[in-house]
Amino acid sequence: GFGDGVYKSVDGGKTWSLKNNGIAQTEPFAWRLARATNGTLYVLIARRSEDGSIGNSGDGAIYSSSDGAEHWQPVTLPSGTNAPNGLAIDPNDSNRLYLTTWARAAGQHGTGGGIFLSEDAGKSWKQVLDKDRHIYDITIDPSDPNILYAAGFESSAWRSADRGVTWSRLPGFNFKWGQRVIPDPEHHNKVYIT
Repeated sequence: GFGDGVYKSVDGGKTWSLKNNGIAQTEPFAWRLARATNGTLYVLIARRSEDGSIGNSGDGAIYSSSDGAEHWQPVTLPSGTNAPNGLAIDPNDSNRLYLTTWARAAGQHGTGGGIFLSEDAGKSWKQVLDKDRHIYDITIDPSDPNILYAAGFESSAWRSADRGVTWSRLPGFNFKWGQRVIPDPEHHNKVYIT
């Protein structure tokens, strides 16, 4: 819930309970949930600040839960970032996280944005794409977890064939505000971009 936090239902959606225990933000902008194959849940809290200033109550955040959203623990964001946008988790390695972030307003293209990789469940991060600093989302190809896609604001969409280590721009896509790449599960080379 944007401005409320995380809701959980245990009866197929008939009733809902707010589950924010451990989330520090007041009226958190709960933006995205992701679940690892080991059951760990992650929630991305969107940044509140318009200018992207860092180190205050407007910062975005990541939290994890190992008990079905009953309790949340903070996950360290990559240094210099405060706007997590998208999170994908390797289906074969629950410690391998792919994070997209939105840049803060600074310089020509902003700072603190791009794609980051963690191989230790978010304890540490390394930047793997900085050519585009405004990335909305990241998707793992369901037919091959070595292949990832990402899209963002800078009229670009991206593909990695080596588990997010290197990225190449998808030729021909030059539309603003690409939001998410959806691989076609039946046609390996076909993708849709919202």
